[in-house]
Amino acid sequence: MVMANPERAAALGARLLARAERGRDRAAMATSLRILGLAARELQEPALAAARLRRSIVVARDLPQLAAESRMSLALVLNDLGRPRAALREIDRALLALDGLPLARARMQHGILLRRLGRDGEALEAYGAALAAFRRHDDRLWQARALTNRGVLQAYRGSLAQARADLERAEQLYAELSLTSAVAQVQHNLGFVAAQGGDIVTALTWYDRADEQFRHSGRRPAEALIDRAELLLAARLLPEARQAARDAVELAGATRLGSLLPQARLLLAHAALAAGEPAEARQSARLARRAFERQQRGRWAVHARYLESLATARQRPDRLRALAAALDTAGWPEQALDARLRAAATGDTQALAELGAVRVRGPVRLRIRAWHALALHRLHRGDTAGAWRALRAGLRLLDQYRAALGATELRVLSSAEGGELAGMGMRLALVERSARQVLAWAERWRAATLRLPPGRPHDDPALARELAELRRVSAELAGYSSDAIRRARPLQRQRALEESIRRRTWRTATADGAVRSPGSVDEIVAGLGDRALVELVEQDGQLLGVVVADGRMRLRPLVAAAAVVPEMAALRFALRRLVLRYGSPASLAAADAAARHGLRQLDEWLLHPLAGLIGDRDLVVVPTGVLQALPWAGLPGLRGRSVTVAPSATAWARGAAAAGTPDGATVLVAAAQPEHAPGEVKALAELAPTARVLVGPDATVRATLAAIDGARLVHLAAHGEFRADNPLFSHIDLADGPLTVHDLTSLRRAPELVVLSACDTGLSAVHPGDELMGLTAALLRAGTRTLVASIGPVHDDATRTLMLGLHERLRLGADPAAALAAAQAAAPAEHWTTAYSFSCFGAGTA
Repeated sequence: MVMANPERAAALGARLLARAERGRDRAAMATSLRILGLAARELQEPALAAARLRRSIVVARDLPQLAAESRMSLALVLNDLGRPRAALREIDRALLALDGLPLARARMQHGILLRRLGRDGEALEAYGAALAAFRRHDDRLWQARALTNRGVLQAYRGSLAQARADLERAEQLYAELSLTSAVAQVQHNLGFVAAQGGDIVTALTWYDRADEQFRHSGRRPAEALIDRAELLLAARLLPEARQAARDAVELAGATRLGSLLPQARLLLAHAALAAGEPAEARQSARLARRAFERQQRGRWAVHARYLESLATARQRPDRLRALAAALDTAGWPEQALDARLRAAATGDTQALAELGAVRVRGPVRLRIRAWHALALHRLHRGDTAGAWRALRAGLRLLDQYRAALGATELRVLSSAEGGELAGMGMRLALVERSARQVLAWAERWRAATLRLPPGRPHDDPALARELAELRRVSAELAGYSSDAIRRARPLQRQRALEESIRRRTWRTATADGAVRSPGSVDEIVAGLGDRALVELVEQDGQLLGVVVADGRMRLRPLVAAAAVVPEMAALRFALRRLVLRYGSPASLAAADAAARHGLRQLDEWLLHPLAGLIGDRDLVVVPTGVLQALPWAGLPGLRGRSVTVAPSATAWARGAAAAGTPDGATVLVAAAQPEHAPGEVKALAELAPTARVLVGPDATVRATLAAIDGARLVHLAAHGEFRADNPLFSHIDLADGPLTVHDLTSLRRAPELVVLSACDTGLSAVHPGDELMGLTAALLRAGTRTLVASIGPVHDDATRTLMLGLHERLRLGADPAAALAAAQAAAPAEHWTTAYSFSCFGAGTA
């Protein structure tokens, strides 16, 4: 009953204790106190559990078997409290007084203590011997416990198949015994096994399944928080990982779980380092190390010492090599490899030589880093061709890893795993001074998720319900725009729904189809024709431009990347003020001057050094970093010119070469707001009499998705919002609420050409590898060839004029990029900020 319902067991134990005390039955008193102690442990009150179990031992001082059984339980509680040596003393005394089945149970618990102290081989022997006894006595409950503990230990040792087999059998036994809380703990451990193998999606599925039961019972073990935080860290979900680690520290501290508290602090140190907070990381690692040393847990102390070292300002290569050796001995292979790579990055020849012993095996993230290590070692030996082979092998493995994730967010964030490989490859290409090699390597890593088959969620009714409720809550919030008190509750509900939708898509999105190979330089050159390509690359703080024109490739240095960031911020601030009319006439005049200066300065930095190579050709631009949000068409050197902004040259070439769908429908959609939207769409409908038109209340999310699925041309006029805090909830406001990025994943066939007549719809969050998340990125990922969208706020009347000019030229047969350039050139001078806020993304063709 303690496992099934500890509250009920505690209540029954209290009644039994009262009865035993009245009858002066010391055996019943000792047993009742043990029940109360075990129930307190299950309810995460280890100090109370220890007090009750000690009292049970005192009461049973003349009853050796009962006293030994209480010592056996006390040993586990002392271990929870972070006192493993005291725990061993108690279990040793229990082992001397027990025989038969109770002795087997004590041996199993002895194994738990040995594992905590890092004596894994002895622990395995203890589990095996105990399990054999439980099977002889047909003790299914303790079989399940032994299998669970052995399964977790096997997972730590990397024996994942054996771990899975043990845990699946334990799950079956607990289910037969109707112990739902124990089933949940085993399911969580199955998630841990998947996480150890690098299978993030399966791990999330198991963790979420177990969490449902934990929430139902009101008891979420600290171990569950620690394991989830570790998984989120592996998935590069850094804010979520850091919060989960803090929650684990708080829970372990509040419940005085001394054995788990340093593990939670160790994980918090990891998360703080990843978030760029070395002071917090150093403090957490130091506290963890001291606790591990007090508990004589040497294996864990080595890990904490390493993190403490990483959080210091300077790391000596000899110190890193010594730590790597200690980490290897303690059984931390990933951390040992990381230490050697850091030492090698300083140029330490001994560390570079040691990398030759690295083996490409283990979880996929470790294998990716192993390829980087081998590339460094081969380059150190003078084997440049071998180094290139290792780098390519590492990125191929990363492609396979990303494809298996399914969910867009996880794929985009996982690209950071290839950062070291990509950086090393780019440095090699620059050493060779080959523009062709620089372009080829830039394309190998850039926006690589676009080469993957689209990730789509399963037909999940729960996801559909949550998206529908999110629309309802968002509409409710819009109605309370000026009432902070009435907004509080729906705002809280909106945040909860968004978090639930994110978590659901992490584990339910799947992808069908093969990973497309990286594009070849010849494929890109052949597709350009008379156009020119400018691909921007940032390496070691320097922006470089690769220009392809007339079949020739050139490489030019441009400007320090650090100079571009403040200039872009000032430009975007000035453009925003001009469109939204913030300030006095004098301040708006100053903003106009600042915006024009910023565009001239960026033109001078980015285009002037390339002007002789580009000439007056139509242009394909592949930006990097903050330049993804630059209004390229507004640069003085590009005004009136056809400009296509692409996430990668490969994506552009393949989109431009794709066959169009001339027989597809034209769909025009306008929400009731902004006020110009219905009039804009009605005017466009006169240019396209056969178009399907959805206006005002007819423009619901469901109707819009059904209409645009497989369409040739889609025009959406509405309010738009880019969510920098949560890019996959960037949206367009329709009649019944927001059409989000998550809604777009339900499209079976993305529309070919999309025009988003709304503010900020061309903005994207930029992640390592220039991986993008936002509305425009989502449509390109789904298969849309070309989009016209804005990278800032736009003025209603100016937008209407621009859109009519754009569609008039499209109707006459112009490609979207050329049609937009001509419409921008024809826009009234006072509309310049809105006109040049729009860019043509993707292939630029229809």
